[in-house]
Amino acid sequence: FSEVMDASTITTATFVVNKGSSNISGAVSYNGTTAQFTPSSDLSYSTTYTANITTGVMDTAGNAMATDYAWSFTTGKAPDTTPPEVSATSPANGDTGVAVNGNITATFSEEMDASTITTATFTLSDGTGTGTVNSAVSYNGTTAQFTPLSELSYSTSYTAKITTGVKDTAGNAMVSDYTWSFTTGNAPDTTPPIVIATSPANGETGVAANGAITATFSEEMEASTITTATFVVSDGTSDVSGAVSYNG
Repeated sequence: FSEVMDASTITTATFVVNKGSSNISGAVSYNGTTAQFTPSSDLSYSTTYTANITTGVMDTAGNAMATDYAWSFTTGKAPDTTPPEVSATSPANGDTGVAVNGNITATFSEEMDASTITTATFTLSDGTGTGTVNSAVSYNGTTAQFTPLSELSYSTSYTAKITTGVKDTAGNAMVSDYTWSFTTGNAPDTTPPIVIATSPANGETGVAANGAITATFSEEMEASTITTATFVVSDGTSDVSGAVSYNG
């Protein structure tokens, strides 16, 4: 107040706090020039309250306030006590044929404390469980990204782990470690194909004039490359007209 008040006039009848039409239970005290309302229990979260000082309060000379004084305020949101979870990963658990040069990501159920997303809390190990992959770890939005510093091995099972060391922005840690596994794809084929058999065989005589000519390769071929331009039969002076097909 603007001056010393008559403490006997500062009561729960003249200093009232309400939520809507309901008064809040509490105790009122007075010291110096300050009155204090102490609620009997915690107020509700995210709720607007109105406080009111009535003209029933008086100064030590017996002068009452000219008009009631009212003001409003809104309480804060309820604290976040929900532990975060991993809601999605890439690669997904059990994926096969994963690229050896890709990134590994984990998406959380809520915004996380970026400082807790590190190479200590987001790890990747090989199938033996003894080799940890060197990496850089970053975080953006709700997604953590694990970037290997070199390509992964081909045809290898890896296990990724997010530990309980990660926390959301409210400081809640995951309840338990989250792990998932995936397998990288096969090494690319760099071996040139060869023809391993023909019919008729090279140098064969007495071949039927109405038979087909076949060539068998050492591995499966790209069918679109097997054409009359790449498989040619000639009599020494001119090419034989024909059709080319591929199977197996």
